Amino acid sequence: MKRLIYAILFLIVLVVAVSFAAKNHQPVEVQYYFNFVWMGPLSVLLFVVLSIGAILGTLLSASWVWKTKRQQAVARRELKKMEQEVANLRALPMKE
Repeated sequence: MKRLIYAILFLIVLVVAVSFAAKNHQPVEVQYYFNFVWMGPLSVLLFVVLSIGAILGTLLSASWVWKTKRQQAVARRELKKMEQEVANLRALPMKE
């Protein structure tokens, strides 16, 4: 069911993107530093800018994910150590 919903959402986004590209095919001029000028369709420019944003967002969030996984590994090691200590303490005979 989940795959069907994702497939439908993907098709909707695809139809919107294709219709946007068809309606906005006029060329735009982008001027950047060092006299760099690019001329191309508006839809291509938006696609490139959104792709760069997605890539940068993924790279920035990856560092956070790696840091969190490292912290999780340390916490698991500490938990195992504490569980072993508890098991050792339970094995000791009690003095009364």
